[in-house]
Amino acid sequence: MFSTRVRIPTINVEPYSYARRVTEGKKKINAKRRRRRSVEFAVRYRRVGNGGGVCARALSPVPLWFPVAHSARPTCTRAERLPPTQDAGTGHRTPTPTTTALARGKKRLRWRRARSGEFHAKMEVDYIWGTSSNNVPVQKLEQHFREKFQSCQPEYYVKVPGRVNLIGEHVDYCGYSVFPMAIDQCIVVAAKRTNDRQTVRLTNLNSDRYENVSQNIADISADSLGKSPCWSNYFLCGVKGAREYINESQLKAVENIGFFFAVTGNIPESSGLSSSSALVTAAAMATLVGYGVQIDRLQLAEISAKCERYIGTAGGGMDQAIAVNAKQGYAARISFHPLAVKQYRLPSNTKFIVAQSLAVKNKAASNDFNTRVVECRLASQVIAKRLGFDWKQMTVLAALQKRSGSSHDQMIELVHRHLHVDGYTKKEVCEILSVSEDELNKLSLTPNTMNVTEFFLHQRALHVFEEAKRTERFCELCENSGTASELGRLMNDSHSSLRDLYQCSHPDLEQLIEICKRGGAYGCKLTGAGWGGCVVVMVSSEGADDFVKFVKDEFYAKRTTCGKSVDQLIFATNPSEGACMYATPSSDHIGETPNLPALGHF
Repeated sequence: MFSTRVRIPTINVEPYSYARRVTEGKKKINAKRRRRRSVEFAVRYRRVGNGGGVCARALSPVPLWFPVAHSARPTCTRAERLPPTQDAGTGHRTPTPTTTALARGKKRLRWRRARSGEFHAKMEVDYIWGTSSNNVPVQKLEQHFREKFQSCQPEYYVKVPGRVNLIGEHVDYCGYSVFPMAIDQCIVVAAKRTNDRQTVRLTNLNSDRYENVSQNIADISADSLGKSPCWSNYFLCGVKGAREYINESQLKAVENIGFFFAVTGNIPESSGLSSSSALVTAAAMATLVGYGVQIDRLQLAEISAKCERYIGTAGGGMDQAIAVNAKQGYAARISFHPLAVKQYRLPSNTKFIVAQSLAVKNKAASNDFNTRVVECRLASQVIAKRLGFDWKQMTVLAALQKRSGSSHDQMIELVHRHLHVDGYTKKEVCEILSVSEDELNKLSLTPNTMNVTEFFLHQRALHVFEEAKRTERFCELCENSGTASELGRLMNDSHSSLRDLYQCSHPDLEQLIEICKRGGAYGCKLTGAGWGGCVVVMVSSEGADDFVKFVKDEFYAKRTTCGKSVDQLIFATNPSEGACMYATPSSDHIGETPNLPALGHF
């Protein structure tokens, strides 16, 4: 009788009997077959850790959105003696075949590490992409990439999620904190660098709706981007902003690098879920990675926020900050000037539902959003003038509050004291600030708001200070185990203020809000810029399915859904991970090519 020594990965488990190993092996094989039958595809990719310079979080498990289905091959540095087995029929001890034992040991190691979320910084891992409606068709994106770009294989992928804002709406560009969370829905970009021309070639998986674009990188200008808020211009905003971030020596090193980009995503458009900001952020991230730039995540968020302003949207940076810095399972309080992110756990007995109102609006295609930004700026400057401050420096309400040393309640009192409820004409504002119309246009207005004739300063400033106060209270409740009812009440108050003071709701959205309240929601509010789009609803975990069914019956069953599945219009979502970058196996040694730098990381 004898035993055999074989090399297998180290696994800290008790010795298994032969019969038990056989039984478990069969179970795993059958389970794997069932999984394979139920998935859309399985494609091999490699995730590389921070040591390799391309991964967002080296030790976190690979998100399920990314398709990987090749056997893991972790490096083994120790050998374990396989316990001798016993023949079930004769009772004699017999050797175990080397190949069978090695395969079984590797399977057990992969299974245990997948269960525990424990991965090495650089290794291949097994994950299967399922077929739920939340998933993005990466396999189709890869096929589309090859079809459009001479059978080239993507070199790397970038994923950026959408977001919902739980509270703190329309206050980020006024300098106050917001409280968003990233969602499962995302934008995915497949990318490959070229070293023969400085051109961006851009294609969308939905090629029937979105045309392909080819643009010389040097010719991308703010003037051309601002003329049309089409999808490709949003993407090119990110490319332009990324190039402006890097210094002259870095630009010289990458002057001949061009890009192939293919884009897809499943964030509903014009729904207040930050699809446009996610697209701009993904473009900036993909460009910086391709140029080999090492950048901090907070810097990336700030760069991305500036990029979107080329298209004419004067946002405050909330969308980009949460998209880049989100943590799975958490919402985040995001503060500005300087940018800071603090993560908060949400009540475990609640679930968040996102529902579309079926009213859509592109905020860059109208001046409503920028008008609100300008009204808040003018309110700050008028109050500053009344208080004897240098009003030209008081462009955001948070700066005014800091300068005056007042609390939120005291600022609310200043609004009632110094701003009348009726609208201000442009002439009246000029008289208060002692400037001409041309000076006002230059100092306070944006190009698409110069023709606005009336500004409602009292209402806008009042909403901002009250919303900032609600946001602080929301964070306190999350830190101190506040109840879902208390949090929901703040969400309801936030929506009432957005409807009545900020006037950015929509009749269809209001009807949806009313139905959600009748369905038993703890709280609900519009999310995003407003004027339609989506609502975010807090419900109990136990009643989430019943709530969704109720809203489907009461709202969507009575409306035309424009060819969309109802499951795409209302869905439960979880706090998701922030932006990630993945390199394909073929790109592992791309940095060794003289004309292409190593891929950047964050």
